[in-house]
Formats: sequence, structure tokens, C-alpha cells
Amino acid sequence: MSTENFNIRIMVVDDDAMVREIVVEYLKAFGFTNILEVRQSARALKHIQDVKEEMDLVISDWEMPDPCGVDLLRAIKKNPHREKVKFIMITSQKSMERVKIAQAASLGCDAYIVKPFRSKILKEKIYQVLGWELQKAG
Repeated sequence: MSTENFNIRIMVVDDDAMVREIVVEYLKAFGFTNILEVRQSARALKHIQDVKEEMDLVISDWEMPDPCGVDLLRAIKKNPHREKVKFIMITSQKSMERVKIAQAASLGCDAYIVKPFRSKILKEKIYQVLGWELQKAG
């Protein structure tokens, strides 16, 4: 994987600072440098709606105050300027996972991760949605 591929723009949306920091830390460890951290989902929605804002991948929590992660997913999928943006949804184990996974999939979510998760899982999901080959040693 060449380093120019790591210049993709990733927006991480989570109202929980600790989770957001962990995800960003993992991304940096993977070699990604163009990361936008967003605490408030309403602000994330503004970034999504701004067509001048570059965005290749969104990693978002499901459970947030309005708008929730599903609302952000819907906003991306119905925006013609965002048709190539990949979306990874993160949620906690306490939720109704099967129902949520089915709903997220029906809305066009590219991948789904259940908390708590290890860096390896996040890396695998990112590579999967971007269509990259993950080296076995990586």
C-alpha cells in the first residue's frame, strides 16, 4: 500500500471523547494523517452538506444526540456529491445489534463495528470498504 493512499480524508464522529480519541489514535497508527474529528453530530452533518469539503470515509457512532449516526448515513447516501463516500458505523453491544445491522445495511452502510473493538478489526473494515488488500503481516 503506497503512502499516497493514506491521504484520504476521514471524518470520525463520536460524542464520546474517549472513543473518538481511540479511533483517531488507531487511524494514525495505521498511517492515516488527513483526519477530521467531530464531537457533535450536527457539526458533522454540516461537513457532509458542504460540497466543498473533501471526504472519503466517515466512521461514526450510532448512538448520538440528534442527528444520530443513521441520520448522518442517510445524509451521505442521498447527497449526489457524496456517492463515493464510504461509511463505517460503530455501536455498543448493549443495543439490538441484529436489528441495527439490518437497518444500517438497508441504508447503504459499508461496514459495521461493535464496541469494544480492537485496532485490527477497525483496520480490516477500513481496508475492506476502501477495496484495499490487507497484507497478512499487517
